Amino acid sequence: MKNTVLQAIAVFGLVIGELSAVEASQVSFVQSNVNALPGQTLTFDLVGEGFSSGPDGAGFSLAWDKTVLQYVTTTVANPPWDTSFVSDTNAGSGMVDFVFLGKSTGTAGTDFSLASFTFNVIGNVGAATELSLTDAFGGFSALGDQSLSVNYLNSQVQVVPLPSAVWLFGTALLSLCNPALKRRKRTIGG
Repeated sequence: MKNTVLQAIAVFGLVIGELSAVEASQVSFVQSNVNALPGQTLTFDLVGEGFSSGPDGAGFSLAWDKTVLQYVTTTVANPPWDTSFVSDTNAGSGMVDFVFLGKSTGTAGTDFSLASFTFNVIGNVGAATELSLTDAFGGFSALGDQSLSVNYLNSQVQVVPLPSAVWLFGTALLSLCNPALKRRKRTIGG
């Protein structure tokens, strides 16, 4: 009876280990939750981590709220990717239709860079958006067109006001300059 229980626990541990290995393959933004000022330019770096089989191909889409972020460009990481195509014709409506990446030889490895996305912050203070990733063209694949399971971790952007410390610093700086300006006017006029 004791051996059966121990065997069941061991099998359960192996199953849980296998499940966590499947979930370990993730694609995420290095910058996960970002507070941004109106007018600021942001770049989000997309990486893959924990892949047990390195992919030789990747396809994904990216969506966001077009009233918060204005798309500027996508830069593909090279290396590891030597083939790429980015369809950003609908970026004005808040979507990069797809990014297709490929390797002509070998794989990208188990941890790798994918691309960087640059945006201008156009939303008002209090506005927020999620940068949302989904599969396109079958998602990620390993050599031999083996489909890879990927967990996408999205990013959040919150538009925030200029910190009050900046306003206080500016006011203090002006008050320090003001007496010097008054003295200069007295010496010039007097």
